[in-house]
Amino acid sequence: MYDFLGFFTVTVLILNLFLAILVLARNFREKVNIAFSAMALLIILWLGTNFAVDFSGSDSLALLLTKLTSLFAVWSTVLFIIFSYIFTDRKIRPLYFRILGGLYLFVSFLLSFLIFFTTTIVRGVYLKNGIYGNEVGMMMPGLALFFIISLLVGVSILTDGFRKSKGVKAQQIKLMVLGLSAFSLMALIFNLLIPYLTGNLETINYTPLPSIFFIGFTAYAIVKHRMMDIRMVVARSVAYAILLLILGGFYAAAIFAAQALIFPSASYSAGYVALQIVLALVMAFSFQPLRRWLTRVTDKIFFKNAYDPEALLDNVSHTVGSTIVLIEMMYKTLQLLSKEMKVTRGVLVVLTDAGAIYNSQSINYKNALHLDAGDMVKLAKDGILIYDELGESSHYKRLLRKYDVSASVPIKTNTDTVGVLLLGEKASGDMYSQTDHKIFEIIAPELAVAITNAKSFEKIEKFNVTLRQEIKKATHELEKKNEQLRELDKAKDEFISMASHQLRTPLTAIKGYLSMLLEGDAGEIKVSQYDFVNEAYQGANRMVGLINDLLNVSRMETGRFFLEPTEVDMEKVVEEEVKQLLNHAKEKKLKLTLKIKGKTPHVMVDETKIRQVMMNFIDNAVYYTTEGSVTVTLEHDKENVIFKVTDTGIGVPKEAQKNLFTKFYRADNARHVRPDGTGLGIYLAKRVMDDHHGELIFHSTEGKGSVFGFKLPIKSKVKMQPVTAPAPNGQPVGPAIGELAAGIGVPAETLEATQIQSGPTVTPSSAVANGDVNASKAAGLEPPLTK
Repeated sequence: MYDFLGFFTVTVLILNLFLAILVLARNFREKVNIAFSAMALLIILWLGTNFAVDFSGSDSLALLLTKLTSLFAVWSTVLFIIFSYIFTDRKIRPLYFRILGGLYLFVSFLLSFLIFFTTTIVRGVYLKNGIYGNEVGMMMPGLALFFIISLLVGVSILTDGFRKSKGVKAQQIKLMVLGLSAFSLMALIFNLLIPYLTGNLETINYTPLPSIFFIGFTAYAIVKHRMMDIRMVVARSVAYAILLLILGGFYAAAIFAAQALIFPSASYSAGYVALQIVLALVMAFSFQPLRRWLTRVTDKIFFKNAYDPEALLDNVSHTVGSTIVLIEMMYKTLQLLSKEMKVTRGVLVVLTDAGAIYNSQSINYKNALHLDAGDMVKLAKDGILIYDELGESSHYKRLLRKYDVSASVPIKTNTDTVGVLLLGEKASGDMYSQTDHKIFEIIAPELAVAITNAKSFEKIEKFNVTLRQEIKKATHELEKKNEQLRELDKAKDEFISMASHQLRTPLTAIKGYLSMLLEGDAGEIKVSQYDFVNEAYQGANRMVGLINDLLNVSRMETGRFFLEPTEVDMEKVVEEEVKQLLNHAKEKKLKLTLKIKGKTPHVMVDETKIRQVMMNFIDNAVYYTTEGSVTVTLEHDKENVIFKVTDTGIGVPKEAQKNLFTKFYRADNARHVRPDGTGLGIYLAKRVMDDHHGELIFHSTEGKGSVFGFKLPIKSKVKMQPVTAPAPNGQPVGPAIGELAAGIGVPAETLEATQIQSGPTVTPSSAVANGDVNASKAAGLEPPLTK
C-alpha cells in the first residue's frame, strides 16, 4: 500500500507541475495565470515535502521538512484566496477590504515566522511505526483555524463569483469550487484533524489523494469549458503525455526485469524504483535537445561554412514574399544567398518573353558586368550547371568562365523562361554539394513566380504612370479650353451688360413719352390712336422687363447682384402685386384670388426683388392657365413667411422639372404657349431666394397645374450690402436717374416712376365707356412693376 502511495504521489506531483507550466506558458503576463501557476507550484511543494518526511532518515531533516510542509500549506491557502479573487474578476476594492487583506497577509507572515523560527506550532518530530509525526505546539489550533477560515473565505469568493457570472465563466467557477473545496477539505482532514484528534499518523500519507479532485475538475474545466484558453495546448500535449506513460511503463518493466535477473535476492522500494524511472525519462527526453546542441557545437568547429538548409529556404521564401519591387527582391535574394551559402559573388538576370534582358542585379563584382542576352538565354534553357562538373569541351563551361561564375541556375515556370541565377565560387573553396543542388531546385520555381509577379506589377505601374501623364495632358488641355470658354463667357456677359444698358436708355425715354401720351399730357387722342399707342407702350414695357432680366443675370455672373434689405409689410406687397394682374385675369376669364391667413409679421428683405419674384410667379400662373383659377396664398409659421401661387394651368412635365430653375431653360409645353419667353424669371427667383436664405416651393403635375412659391425666414440673416459696384471696365453700371433725365429732357421724377412702374394698362372699351383717354385715372388702376 505504501509503495502504491509513493507512486501515486509522484504521478500527482508530475501532473500538477504539468498543469502549472501549461497555464503559465499560455499567457505569463496574465494575473490569473500567474496566480494559478503559483498556487499549483506551492501545492506541489507542500505534497512533495510532506511525502519526503518519511524518507528523511534523520530527526533534524524530518523536522525541517515538516516545518516546510506547514509553511507551504499556509501560502498555498493564501494563493488560493488570491487566485479566487482574481479569477472572479472582482474590481471593487473598498477600504475595509484592503484592511482585512492586509491583516490576513500579516497573520500569514506571522504564522510563517512561528512555524519556522519558534516551537509554538511545531515543537519537534517523533517516529512511530516508521512514520514521522510532529509534536504540536500551543498555536497549532490557531494554524488549523487559519486553514479553515482561509478555505471558507476562498470558497465564498468563488461562490459569489459563480452567482454573478453567466455561461462558460459560471461553469468554470463551479468546477473550480468543487475541485478546490474537495481537495482543501480532505487535505485538512487527513493532515490535521485526524492525526491530532486520534493520534493516527498514517492518514498524513493520504494527503496527496485529494489532489486528484483538484487536477480532475481543473482538467475538465480546461477541456470542456476552455478555462484559461489552454485547451489547444492541452490537446497538443496529449501525445507527449501518452509517450511519457508508455516510456515510463517500459522503463519500469525493464528495470524490474533487470533487477530480477541480475540481483534476484535484492529488494527495492517503490519510491526508489519511481526515482529510477523519472531519471530514465529525463535522460530519454533530454537526448534529442542534447544531440542537437552538440551537433551545432561540432558544426561550428568542423563545418564553419555549413548552413541550415531549412532555415535558408524559409528565409528565401520570406524574402521573395516581403516585397513586390523587382530590383529590391533581386538584391535581397542575392545578398541572402551570398551570406548563407558563403558565395563570393552573384548575378540575377531577368529576361523578357522575347529573350532580351529585362533587368539584372549583381553583388560583390568589382567591375560592371557586360551581359549578352544570347548567352543568358542559352544558360536559362538548360538545367542547373556546376562548373566543376562540366567537361572542358562543354560550351556551357566556357560561358561560365566568361562571366567568372561557378554555378548557373535557370529560373523557369512551367511554361516560360524567366531568367537565370549565376553564382561565383564559395569563399571556403568547397565545391557545390548535392545539398546546394537541392536548394537550387527548390528556390528556382519560387523565384520564377515571384519575379513574374514583380514584372506584372512593374508593367501595371508603368501603365499607371503613362495613364497619369495622359490624364494630366488631357486635363491641361481641358483647363486651357475652359479658360478660353471663361473668357468668351466673360466677353458675352460684358456685351450683354453693355447692350442692355445701351438699349434701356432709349427704351426708358420711349416708355416715358408713351405713358405721357396715354395719360393725355400731350392732349387728348382718339380711341383708334389709343390702341396703337397702348400696344407700343406694352411692347416697350416687355422689352424693359427682358433687359432688366438680362442685366440681373449679368450682375450675378460678375458678382454685382446685391440686396438692399428693408423692413417690408408682405401683406401690402402681395395685395399690390395681385391688384395689378386682376384685369389681365378677367380678360382671360380666370378667377384670381388672394388668401391671407393670420397677421403676417414684417420681414427684412429687398422689396424690389421680392416684388419681381411675386410678379413673376403670379404673371406666369395667369399666362399659362387657360381656364380655371389662380390662388395666391400668404401665411406664416413660427420661423417663415410662406408665399404660394397655385394654378390650374398646363403644369410642368416631370422630365423637365429638374432643369426648370437653370438659366434660359423652358419646358416644351411652355414654348408652345409663349414662344417669346426667356427662361430667366424663375432662374432669377431662385437666386433671390438663395441670397435671402429662403427656400423655393415648387411641385407640379403636367396638365393639372403647378404650385410656385417661397419661404422667407422671419428672423432674417440678410445684411445690408452696397447697391452699386464698378463694372469690369471700371465704369459705373449705368447712368443715374438725374443724368438720364437731363440727357433726354424729361423730368427726373417721371423717369424714376417709369423705371419702377410699367405704366397704366387701359383697354379701349374702358376708354370708350368713359368718353376720354384718361379712363385709367378714372378706373383708379395702379401701374404694374416691370418684370
